[in-house]
Amino acid sequence: MGIFDLESQFTFYGSYHTNKINVLIHIICVPTILFTALILTHGFTNHTFFRFQIPLPAQLGFRKEIDVRATLPFLYAAGNALYFTILEPVAGMLYTPILLMMGHMSNVLYDTRSDAMQKAAIVFVVSWIAQFVGHGKFEGRAPALLNSLFQSLVLAPSNHRTTFHLHKVFFVWLELLFFLGYRPELHKKLQNSIGRSVLAYRKSLKNRE
Repeated sequence: MGIFDLESQFTFYGSYHTNKINVLIHIICVPTILFTALILTHGFTNHTFFRFQIPLPAQLGFRKEIDVRATLPFLYAAGNALYFTILEPVAGMLYTPILLMMGHMSNVLYDTRSDAMQKAAIVFVVSWIAQFVGHGKFEGRAPALLNSLFQSLVLAPSNHRTTFHLHKVFFVWLELLFFLGYRPELHKKLQNSIGRSVLAYRKSLKNRE
């Protein structure tokens, strides 16, 4: 299972997320976990590697520019954006501004809100619990921890021991894009692949009985 193989990566993720309610929980909670994890990372290091400015049109009522600190959370978000764009160029580029804004806003909230860490920690934990409920109550299938170490720790952390749980966000982004009609042929291909994976899993359960 290659790290740049979108079909195999998404099939692995999708086979553990077939229930609509569980999928909805993940669409809401995974980006929330990403954002709060970025904020919490500031508790370990708030170092600024470099700064840059992004100009904005003053005619629209914005300030002339945004001052961006390239902290570890921001650089991590930028690295994710690059990786996601390699995995699926159009979807990755569409998500890049959102990821960069998450990285920037994690800086802003940490710098301006004294309670940012406390509130981020609470939301982080609640979001994890919601995903446990999604898998246990609605999906009826435990999260994938041992199936693939790389998948579980990096790409599809449907396992719930992953501390920062950051890369799964791209798969829920794809779920949302597919719902909106993005690349229907790719969606159908992935759904068929997921269906075969789920069928194989169910057959394996019957063989154990």
